[in-house]
Amino acid sequence: MNSMEIVQSIEGLFEVVCVNLFESLNCTVRRIESAQNEIMDAPIACIDAGSSGLELMTGLQLPMSVLALTYPGEGDIGTVGEAHLEDWIGELSNQLIGRLKIELSDHDCQVILGLPTTCYGHDVSPLSDICYKRALYFELDGEVCVCYIAVEAFADNMVFSVKEDRAAGELLRGELEMF
Repeated sequence: MNSMEIVQSIEGLFEVVCVNLFESLNCTVRRIESAQNEIMDAPIACIDAGSSGLELMTGLQLPMSVLALTYPGEGDIGTVGEAHLEDWIGELSNQLIGRLKIELSDHDCQVILGLPTTCYGHDVSPLSDICYKRALYFELDGEVCVCYIAVEAFADNMVFSVKEDRAAGELLRGELEMF
């Protein structure tokens, strides 16, 4: 596979994991082409990942209202503090890239994950050092959210294929093994 085919494959996987993440939060998800209005003052959590032949970064930008609605726990969502919501977007970003890492490993592509960083507004500067960037827009329960993916493949001879058979006894995605 050449590097552009790898980038396009990763972008397709990213869209799937974005939808899966939002559905796991019990949100009604709809992919939209663009935002009519820019998202102002919404936090963005970014995480990088990479290997010897690949560098990628994901970004998740969610309005505070979506963060409050999806925040775990019971009680009045209006009382959730801003610091908790900042932690929550970092956790959601971890979940997003974790899901992508699983998908990539199913394609014989192993990556090492970094730590989330959070910024506000339009500052997606952590994504700016990577050559290929794309913003995917979603509507979650009527609110516009943005997921960013930046990918750079360094090697045209990189292996990126679907594993046909799982080894006997290998755990399925999300399955727990009890000792």
